[in-house]
Amino acid sequence: MARDNYQKIIAENIAALRRSQGMTQAGLAERLGYSDKSVSKWERGEGLPDILCLKAMADLFGVTVDWFLEAEHPEPFGNEDERAELTPPPPTYDVSRRNITLVSIAGTWLLAAIVSVSVRIGGALFILPFIAAIPITALLLVIFNSVWGRREWIFPTVTFLCWSILFLLCWLLRAHSPWLLMVLGIPATVVVWLSCRIRQKPKE
Repeated sequence: MARDNYQKIIAENIAALRRSQGMTQAGLAERLGYSDKSVSKWERGEGLPDILCLKAMADLFGVTVDWFLEAEHPEPFGNEDERAELTPPPPTYDVSRRNITLVSIAGTWLLAAIVSVSVRIGGALFILPFIAAIPITALLLVIFNSVWGRREWIFPTVTFLCWSILFLLCWLLRAHSPWLLMVLGIPATVVVWLSCRIRQKPKE
């Protein structure tokens, strides 16, 4: 059979399995550790997953790798016990992640504005809640990033948190000219960067 035919069959089988379990492309991608664009490309027949990915999908759906190469399936995929064990994954929340993060940050700055206005602080102290909101915003980003598991955002979010805390300390102690504390941000950034480069080696 020609490669194009196999590619089309695999594409249709991936889509059929995914829909049968109520998964979205983003949901399947998350379970496999790929992007939703990759899954979309496979289902359009514009690319093929590698053999390890096919094996992962076969294990996930309770079928064999050969199942993906078959155009017709007289029997339902997987045996009854395997199908019973397969439960639809929780709804994906790719868009909600961004919205939750933005709402939390906006709420932080709204609270800072409410505090500033309600207590009617005069002079330079009026901006204290807004300055405090900066490291709180950074902390929220670090927390949400740890929950969402976005490794590529670890370095910028933790670095932002370090610099914002230093800035807050310098502003609170500004009468003593502590701005040299900001120099600490440089080694802190280096430490964070080196920490992000640590990779756990697989066991042999």
